Amino acid sequence: MTIVKININKVNAQRNLEAKGGQFNLKNNVALKNVEEMEFNVPGKKGIKFSFAFNCNYQPDLGSIEVEGQVLYVDEEAKAQEVLDAWKNKGQVPSEVMVKIVNAALHKGNIQAIKISEDINLPSPLQLPKVKAPEAAAKKE
Repeated sequence: MTIVKININKVNAQRNLEAKGGQFNLKNNVALKNVEEMEFNVPGKKGIKFSFAFNCNYQPDLGSIEVEGQVLYVDEEAKAQEVLDAWKNKGQVPSEVMVKIVNAALHKGNIQAIKISEDINLPSPLQLPKVKAPEAAAKKE
C-alpha cells in the first residue's frame, strides 16, 4: 500500500469583510467524493485515484476555505480490486486504506488552508507553535 502522489485541482477561499471579529468556531471536514481505477503500468500492481474535498468553515460566517484533489494510491492487484469493489458495492473503503487516504488528504488540505488563510486574513486553521519569553515561563513555575 503506497500513496504515490497527492494532487490539488481546486482551491476556493472567501472572507466575509462584514463579519465582526471576536470568538469563532472552526469546522474542518474531509470527504471522499469518488474512487476509481487509474492506469498504472507495473505488472502485479493496480492504481486507484481517490478524489477528496477538504473544507474549513469559520463560524459565525467569517469565511471558508475549500480544497479539492486526488490521492493516487498503488497496491497489489488483488488488494486494490477489493478496495474498488467495496466502493462500487457499498460506497465505502476498507478502514485500513481509508485511514491512510484521509490522513493524506487532511495533511495536504491543512497545508493549503494555512497558506490561503494568511493571504485572505483568516485565522490559521491549525494552532501554530509560539515561543514564550523566558520570564513568562519562570513566572508560571
